[in-house]
Amino acid sequence: MSDDALYAATFHLPVDRCIFGIQESRSGEEYSAPAWLELEIDEVPVRMSRGAVRFMSLIGTHSPLITVEIRKNLSKVPSRDFDLIGSGRYLTFSGDATFLTIDGPHASFSLRPYSEYELNVWRKGGDTARERHEELMGTVYPIEGLEEYLIQFTER
Repeated sequence: MSDDALYAATFHLPVDRCIFGIQESRSGEEYSAPAWLELEIDEVPVRMSRGAVRFMSLIGTHSPLITVEIRKNLSKVPSRDFDLIGSGRYLTFSGDATFLTIDGPHASFSLRPYSEYELNVWRKGGDTARERHEELMGTVYPIEGLEEYLIQFTER
């Protein structure tokens, strides 16, 4: 973890049907389905709304390596192997955030409640992920390492 990183975690996330998201807990039961599933489902790799982010992977069932960071300062591009696939202003609700897939919740982390962050999302391996996935289908399970994501929330 670098000097200006307030939090960092890395894990494999079991993705099914190319989609995963971040959802913050919200007061009341007005949202029975995760808000990130209500965002447009299309080829855009990252869509965000207040308290939710939807990610579209390039491939179906696999376990990409995810690194999430909360930072004090914007970082430089992690390496030339990573492509910036999404960035923008992210507004929080409760700050209690969880990574979710179609199968349910996975890793959780905390942001400042009712705050603003700059969100930057980088992906590595996207240029060859589909080809490598086809080569591994039926021979390797679980399929890991085809994509790597670096998801950074920077305080504003």
